[in-house]
Formats: sequence, C-alpha cells, structure tokens
Amino acid sequence: MTTMPSSIVLFVIIYLCGLQHPLGAMPTCRLQRNLVQSSQKLLADLGPNFPVHCSPYNVNITFPTSILPAATSTHSQCRKVLWVVHETLNGTREVFSEYNVKEGGVNWNLMKLSTFRNLQKRLLDQGQCLSGSHVLDSYFADITALLQHKHSATCGWMALRRDVLWVLRTVLMEYHGCFI
Repeated sequence: MTTMPSSIVLFVIIYLCGLQHPLGAMPTCRLQRNLVQSSQKLLADLGPNFPVHCSPYNVNITFPTSILPAATSTHSQCRKVLWVVHETLNGTREVFSEYNVKEGGVNWNLMKLSTFRNLQKRLLDQGQCLSGSHVLDSYFADITALLQHKHSATCGWMALRRDVLWVLRTVLMEYHGCFI
C-alpha cells in the first residue's frame, strides 16, 4: 500500500472544504447604495412637491409603510428592506410602462426622469434574486386608478413619486447597512 504525501492530502481537504462553503452559503442579493441615493435625488429633483389640489386623493392612496421591518440591519431584515425597494421600483416600472407621463399632466424634467428609469433598471437587475409577492398590488391598483382618469392623472403621478421618494429616503436613512 502506498501512502500519499501529506501535502496532497491537505490540498484535497482544502479543496473539498472550499467547495462546500459556496454550496452552503447562498449568494445574498444586495443593491448599491449609490444607485439608490442617485435615484432618490433624481426623483426629488423632477419637479414641484405634492400639489395642494391633490390633497383629496392623498387620503385614498397610502403606501403600506408597515411592510418595512423595525429599523435594524440584521440579515433577514435587510433582505425584507431590499425586497421592499425592489418591489416598489418594479411596480413603478410597470406603471411607467403602461401610462405616459407627458399625457398625465405633470411637468417633470424628462432628462432626469430618463436617468431615473435607467438607474431603476440597473437596481431591478441587481435585485433579481429578490422574490416577489403581491403585497403592493392594491397600492399600485390605486395609483393606476387615478392615472386612468384625465382629471386625476397628475395626482396619481405625484402620489407615486411622493411614495417612492419616501421608500428610498427611509431605507437610506434607517437601513443604510443593508446596501453595498
């Protein structure tokens, strides 16, 4: 019986241990903080704040703020925070795809909106491993209901912008450790 040199045995053990680590540790989904910050700034700079004439609609459309966990940065809470960002941006992307901002009566800076949409796509690509659910469906249904009517479309766009801004500002301030 021949014996293997100890260096080969050690190499095989290290190799096998190295293979087990990636298999046991699932890759974590992370979003880049600088992209989220840039998206938030672009949205804030698109145009004026929520108009007074939209106040009656403000009562009917509220983002479900309770979907964000307590403000700490544990792994499970970070995953939920990143999921909220991803789902918010994904729902917003769908609204932008279905409705025309120009026809909605808002006077937003179209160059900044285009840049925001490009950043939004990058963030959605980064967060592909975040699984979706339908928690925000009723919120986005309320937004689209406003957008379908010419007299309330401006208010729908402004409510969407206000709420996406709130999500992005909140996660950047309270969950800053969840981003890379």
